[in-house]
Amino acid sequence: MSDKSIHITDAVKRAVEDHALRERPAECCGLLSGANGVITDLHPLRNEAERPETRYFASPADLFSAMRIIRDAGKRLLGIYHSHPRSSAFPSSSDVDMAFYPEAVYFIISLEPAVEMRAFRIEGAGIEEVTVSVVDG
Repeated sequence: MSDKSIHITDAVKRAVEDHALRERPAECCGLLSGANGVITDLHPLRNEAERPETRYFASPADLFSAMRIIRDAGKRLLGIYHSHPRSSAFPSSSDVDMAFYPEAVYFIISLEPAVEMRAFRIEGAGIEEVTVSVVDG
């Protein structure tokens, strides 16, 4: 694993946090895209998990549509996000099992005791924290 930092615009960071707060007590999920290592776009997805309060499973239709939008815009998938409404911003064992995109940074937004966003690279069973740098935009 490599790339120990990722850049995200302040507007996208706020939008991700707002999405997490709106969906509480369910987990939210979505994709993050951009170019040149800077996340500039948010693609919220519907969580279709059987127990959305403790798991997320992105709607396949939403996922397909978002990936097409990203490609058509000439951007790249840079991140995947979801919330932990009642637990810490650290990957759970199911998060690690569902980390199918090792090239993406996984963002987790914890809502308790306060809103906290952390990011990780997950490859196999390996978890490496990534520094999130917020930029204007």
